[in-house]
Amino acid sequence: MSRNEEKWLKEHAKKSGESLESLIERRESGEPLQYILGEWEFYGYTFKVGKGVLIPRPETEFLVDLTKEYAGRGALDAPLIYDLCAGSGCVGIALANEINCEVIAVEISDEAIKYLKQNANLHKRRIRIIKGDVLKPELEIIKADVMLVNPPYLTKQEMLELQEEIKHEPETALFGGEDGLDFYRKLFKLWGGALKQGGLFAAEVGDGQAEKVAQLMKSAGFTPQIKKDYSGIDRIIYAIK
Repeated sequence: MSRNEEKWLKEHAKKSGESLESLIERRESGEPLQYILGEWEFYGYTFKVGKGVLIPRPETEFLVDLTKEYAGRGALDAPLIYDLCAGSGCVGIALANEINCEVIAVEISDEAIKYLKQNANLHKRRIRIIKGDVLKPELEIIKADVMLVNPPYLTKQEMLELQEEIKHEPETALFGGEDGLDFYRKLFKLWGGALKQGGLFAAEVGDGQAEKVAQLMKSAGFTPQIKKDYSGIDRIIYAIK
């Protein structure tokens, strides 16, 4: 355990009343620090997290950056943005904090929606929350300016090799099928039709998946581009319709 983690646990012990020893024991058992603290930072904002919801990660911030750049370039006034597989709502809520926009968050998990609602209230943002499967065609889809998604994309092999603390996160937010590409095979075709002409479609991908996902996006009628993350990994696939 790092010194920073110990510092955060000490501060949390003071706030929560839980003993430092029990917090350290939870951490050493593999429970994610973010779950123990009950919150984590994303794009400079604090988000409530816990068991049942994916922990926000820095590489996902590129979805926010890309959308801000797109909205500014096109001088869009209050674009309608879909945050698909929304989880904690960190992407959509961060954007609602950063630009004037309307956000529709789609999430299937009741546990994740609980945190999504908490975070929308925490940041005082009115976000339309839809409980549903993003891969089900019967889901009502409104024409939108932006489609953003950070879907489950870990392969079967990667799931077998997970670090202990990641095993605490919900499998439904991690596992993307045998090759990790199950969601991408359907997402672009299913949701691309609801994207306005000139609209932005952007998706986070796993390490080594960029070219394959780009091909799937291309087969759906898009001309994809690739954006690297802080580590130089091809992380975001995006296209303008």
